[in-house]
Amino acid sequence: MSAQPEPGAAGVGPAGGSAPDWHVVLTGPRAGDQRREALDFLAVSLGHRPGTFTVLHHCPRCGARDHGAPELAYSALARRRRGPDALTGAVEAETLPAVSFSRAGGWLATAWVDPVASGRGWRIGVDLEVSDAPAFASAEGLGEVAYSPDEAAEVSRRTPAEQPAVRAALWSLKEAVVKASGTGFEGDPAEVRVTAPGTLTPQVPGHPEAVIVTGEHWPGGPVGEGLTGMLCLLRRGEPDRPAGR
Repeated sequence: MSAQPEPGAAGVGPAGGSAPDWHVVLTGPRAGDQRREALDFLAVSLGHRPGTFTVLHHCPRCGARDHGAPELAYSALARRRRGPDALTGAVEAETLPAVSFSRAGGWLATAWVDPVASGRGWRIGVDLEVSDAPAFASAEGLGEVAYSPDEAAEVSRRTPAEQPAVRAALWSLKEAVVKASGTGFEGDPAEVRVTAPGTLTPQVPGHPEAVIVTGEHWPGGPVGEGLTGMLCLLRRGEPDRPAGR
């Protein structure tokens, strides 16, 4: 599977609209608190001190706070700070980046879009998978529920040696898309369409502005050996209009 645009900075989606600046950071198995390390990197990139951010969750279906789409928030530590690093009402009112996380094989991927883009409705989804995991080894198991008949047929056209990695990439893309949409898997994963009909070319129906970047093209280097990564950007609401209209 391949994807456009060229990764790493603002790009152009399939419909020609401007995509936002986005970022993805990989923290490896030897990191202590991987999420804290990634959040501190994010904070420093925005001119804040480490410890400024935390992550909240809220499930729209059951109301639980221990799962659901992640949302960046100012930490209790940031609220207690005094002096030049103290939060002000103006700072707290600013839109924070939209974030997404995924773990696999001991690695954590943390992705976000810049605050301005987040305020314009852009959301991000990231996913990591272990390519040779048993779930992707054959058409049985996950394959019986994860892919549409068309997708399964396209996968079957690859050589047997290629098929596990293709299944992993396809599943990872579905995960990234439903994370970016903010819904998660609400029904049958096979009904989550992420490719152009009759192909394995990434495409999100109803989202001409969508940007998809494979892990091999993430900035900072590709995902680790044996891993598959996908990143998706979607804009909730009305897509950008082309310049001059």
